[in-house]
Amino acid sequence: MRPRQPDALLALGVAPVNSDDYRSLVDSVTDYAIFLLDVEGRVLSWNSGAERIEGYAAREVLGQHLSKFYTPEDVACGKPAQLLALASADGRVEDVGLSVRKGGQQFWASSVITALRGASGQLRGFGNVVRDLTELRSSEEDLLRAEQRFHQLVDAVTDYSIFMLDSTGHVATWNAGARTTKGYAAAEIIGQHFSVFYTAADRAAGRPEQILNVVRSKGRFAEEGWRVRKDGTHFWASVVLTTLRNERGEAVGFAKITRDLTERRAAERELRDSEERFRLLVEAVADYAIYMISPEGEVRTWNLGAERMKGYTASEIIGQNFQLFFPEEDVRRGKPARELAVAAREGRLEDEGWRVRKDGSSFWANVVLTAIRADRGQLLGFAKVTRDLSARRQAEETERELMREQSARAIAEALALEAEEANRIKDEFLATVSHELRTPLNAIVGWSAVLRQRELEPSVKRGIEVIERNAHAQVKIIEDILDVSRIITGKLRVDPKPMDLVSVIQQAIEVVRHSASAKQIGIELEPTPACPLVGDAERIQQVVWNLLSNAIKFTSAGGRVTISVQKQDDALILSVADTGMGMADDFLPFAFERFRQGDSSTTRRFGGLGLGLALVRHISELHGGSVSATSAGLGKGSTFRVTFPLHAVAPSSADCAQGGPREAAAPRQRLGLLSGLRLLLVEDDADARELMRAILLDAGADVECVSSSSAALIALRSFRPQLLLSDIAMPGEDGYSLIRRIRALDAAEGGGIPSIALTAYTREEDRLKALQAGFTSHVGKPVNPTELIAAVASLATPSR
Repeated sequence: MRPRQPDALLALGVAPVNSDDYRSLVDSVTDYAIFLLDVEGRVLSWNSGAERIEGYAAREVLGQHLSKFYTPEDVACGKPAQLLALASADGRVEDVGLSVRKGGQQFWASSVITALRGASGQLRGFGNVVRDLTELRSSEEDLLRAEQRFHQLVDAVTDYSIFMLDSTGHVATWNAGARTTKGYAAAEIIGQHFSVFYTAADRAAGRPEQILNVVRSKGRFAEEGWRVRKDGTHFWASVVLTTLRNERGEAVGFAKITRDLTERRAAERELRDSEERFRLLVEAVADYAIYMISPEGEVRTWNLGAERMKGYTASEIIGQNFQLFFPEEDVRRGKPARELAVAAREGRLEDEGWRVRKDGSSFWANVVLTAIRADRGQLLGFAKVTRDLSARRQAEETERELMREQSARAIAEALALEAEEANRIKDEFLATVSHELRTPLNAIVGWSAVLRQRELEPSVKRGIEVIERNAHAQVKIIEDILDVSRIITGKLRVDPKPMDLVSVIQQAIEVVRHSASAKQIGIELEPTPACPLVGDAERIQQVVWNLLSNAIKFTSAGGRVTISVQKQDDALILSVADTGMGMADDFLPFAFERFRQGDSSTTRRFGGLGLGLALVRHISELHGGSVSATSAGLGKGSTFRVTFPLHAVAPSSADCAQGGPREAAAPRQRLGLLSGLRLLLVEDDADARELMRAILLDAGADVECVSSSSAALIALRSFRPQLLLSDIAMPGEDGYSLIRRIRALDAAEGGGIPSIALTAYTREEDRLKALQAGFTSHVGKPVNPTELIAAVASLATPSR
């Protein structure tokens, strides 16, 4: 039972006002340890707060010395006795330090010891009040760490000048960005008035003080204007000042953030000047009506030439549909809508015909309509250029025709500059997308091919086959997207050579066989002798692959796909028939259009981009052929026919074999094919590097792997490789730069080493760029192990 507190006070000769009230008061305090000590420092009383904070029950601590609550270090140096002596001399003493709970746990505490004296002034003992400061100290430390992190963050910023001013405008802090932007070191500028950053004219006009007055009254100020660096040069800056206030709301200083906008301002000014010059040019043209219309045909802009030629002011015609300029008969026949459709599909339309002015009179016009598209191909509207040719139509038709074509072409080319730049950016974007998608697929396809040849459990082997099949499908999707881009820009080309169509079909069947087996779909090639023709074997295989993939996708499990080839006059007809879901009559005319799908809803059963059949049509037409599709209806299957002109007398069987796709060497034939060959592999991607190393080691090569061009140059001298394989896109220095530096070396230093560019940039222009840089060969990613080893072997043989 805890001793009565008043009794302890009486023992010290101190009488409480009311013993019961005092005991209730002290015992109810739980946030403070309150206890009495005798003159020697032994505990006489113990409240509930002391029991909670110190951990001892009253019976455990009464009679114990005060030193029990101090650390061994404090006890050793006599701190408890010193505190009692100070309290006795000064009446009270305060201390903050480590205290010890029951069990030895230390905590941070505040202690106040007060001397208790009798009526005659004689020392009777001490009162001790202890408070646990652990949480408060932890909060203070957290706040200190947060402030340190904030200062580190501000100091690390280099693109923005961030500093503080005192209440009079003198610099108080300075970050790295401020030094970069304004040129002053912290020691040079702290304490200086911020007016040093202003021009002489601004200082003379009192601009700095005016700004401080504004920010004092409003709390914030922002502007753009000229500022001055340490070296006297001027720069255009964005400035934000914010008032800093204390807890009483008094302004104690300012935070200032400055950003150098000189380059941006110059670029914006140049853009504005360019746009203004172009606008003035178009508006000043009086002989041509030049205006923009929306995708729906509404007039958006109107120049002086349009107003003179057609009689409408801008306020009268903007927002109206451009069919107002056509005769009523042309409107009834839908000519305005057809012109928009043709221009949207082909990119450009040029026409001559009768047009109508505001007063109803007709004139003979030359019209050029150009589709304007955004970077990703979406139609933004049309640029329309109209010229009145009425006066010269009869007498100078030949000359008028020539002048019209030249003038229209010149204006169209001027207006198409932006579209051409957009196409260039789009091509670069597609090349980058292709590279970024091919890089991870390289590891997936390569390792799948390697693992598939090893002894694995059936379930694992099936999983590898599924991964490989889907990875190849992803590669084909990337190729289809790039091919559609080439078709749109007119860059898709074919390289016709003697080939055998049947061999190409067989190769395509092997590519899709895994997909067909997964759905238990049978593929049958009707017996056909060799069918020689002149064509691009790789592109024609793409046609067959797309037709087979399409048939397998839309054929249910257990179905059948039949392929046949027939010769008819001077052409070969390839047919692919399936027992799948078929096509509706209203969809058949659109089957070969880009992005067209029979079901494009969010609940459709079959995925895809709607590009495969469009590629079939374009590739067939590039060969001078044609395509068609028939179906008896939904659920009754479909048949696709492709006609290829023979183009030449049938070549020999040897020619056919050379023109068609070559069979890949059996995996086991690769073992030892590169035995003893020293290869240097340069690849920054760890997954790709490990994959290609495994492939080359399996073939018997001695492989040295590095991840950068600088490391490659070192290995070239130390390892003395017989062949180099290098990635193109690498940080720091790319493969083009590396091969140029190697080619500049003497032969004894490795300058003449055979080399292969191993890259996810796979366009024809990428291949030519690699060869022009100095590479001997070019292999695209994803890597086919057999093709990689064959490429290495073909280059390594002469040197070995």
